[in-house]
Amino acid sequence: MEERGRVVAIEPGAIWVETIQRSGCHGCSAKSGCGTGLLGDYLSGATRVRVALNSWDPDNISLNDTAVIGIAENALTTSALLVYLLPLVSLVLAALAGEALAGEVGAIIGALIGLIGGALFVRWYSLRHVANPAYTPLLLRVEPSSPL
Repeated sequence: MEERGRVVAIEPGAIWVETIQRSGCHGCSAKSGCGTGLLGDYLSGATRVRVALNSWDPDNISLNDTAVIGIAENALTTSALLVYLLPLVSLVLAALAGEALAGEVGAIIGALIGLIGGALFVRWYSLRHVANPAYTPLLLRVEPSSPL
């Protein structure tokens, strides 16, 4: 998975890359009349990501260069499944357990507890793996900015 961004800062051993978050609707021909596309354009913004240089020579990188960064597809897939699926599954299982114990009110309370518990587990997991190199973006290539 690759993303292009602009180099906005250079520090020893790393660069900061600013990427623009876009909705998935930018390739659609109906985006001008679509509420989802308009909302995505309104909410889109820039994100800054710190990228380690590893074997890259910082002297060959300048501000405003275009950096192509990437993350392994299996890391992205695993993360997406964890973030989206785990809270949903825990919500459903806790709702079923709550319904078996206390009926409809138990199902509602169980669903809330399951959702919050799943979200807390995702948060704990992400904090535990913050330094895992499999989840950090890699600098794939640098395209020099063209002089004005």
